[in-house]
Amino acid sequence: MSNGSEPFELASLITAHDEGNFADAVVPPIFQTSLFTFSDYDDMIASYRGEKVRPIYTRGLNPTVRAFEEMLAKLEGAEDALGFASGMAAISSAVLSFVEPGDRIVAVKHVYPDAFRLFGTILKRMKIEVTYVDGRDEEAVAKALPGAKLFYMESPTSWVMEAHDVGALAALARQHGIVSMIDNSWASPFFQRPLTLGVDLVIHSASKYLGGHSDVVAGVIAGSKAMIARVKAEAYPYLGGKLSPFDAWLLIRGLRTLPLRMRAHETR
Repeated sequence: MSNGSEPFELASLITAHDEGNFADAVVPPIFQTSLFTFSDYDDMIASYRGEKVRPIYTRGLNPTVRAFEEMLAKLEGAEDALGFASGMAAISSAVLSFVEPGDRIVAVKHVYPDAFRLFGTILKRMKIEVTYVDGRDEEAVAKALPGAKLFYMESPTSWVMEAHDVGALAALARQHGIVSMIDNSWASPFFQRPLTLGVDLVIHSASKYLGGHSDVVAGVIAGSKAMIARVKAEAYPYLGGKLSPFDAWLLIRGLRTLPLRMRAHETR
């Protein structure tokens, strides 16, 4: 993991006033609405045809949520990000977008408990096999990867806080053409930016350090535009785990103090 200096500089950018914000507001407003209107019929037709990108229905696109997604993408060094109503909504949507019945996943041991339960229930019913390996044993990981569709990581891991060489593990996955994703909730982008280490997709339970005030439940994924577009097309619209505008607003507040809070955590 890094010492946080570079992410700190990136994080400081999001505290600045953005002249692109609605009404030049320093704090983005909460667009607490389910629907958005159109200027005329032609505007509606162009929007539904996908000829223009604009808010239509908050489950698909909301300005407050989008502001949070753009901030998180900047922190992770990602091209794009996508917010969810919980960390598990982010995990399930990300995983289900890249696997099909009969596929195999390789996962490190000691992942978040409900991710483990997801793999052992819904994925099991889909006939998706999950092979667990010790992420500290790169040789074991290398042996398990051939033939897998997805490599699921978490570092540090839940409960036991085992740290892995994320860059080395991501390189192994890339050698076999396997999509790699990591739950980065515990390190946060302040201490670790997995995309810069070669991981394809980053997942967060934003309820933890990103929110930081124990008053929001949320999740987010970050990665390339192509990866995020695939999640949007494969799972996001249909599982319904949409991040609400108010929760997005709380997360924006949390991101503004993330560097200060993470430094305080580190020194305790």
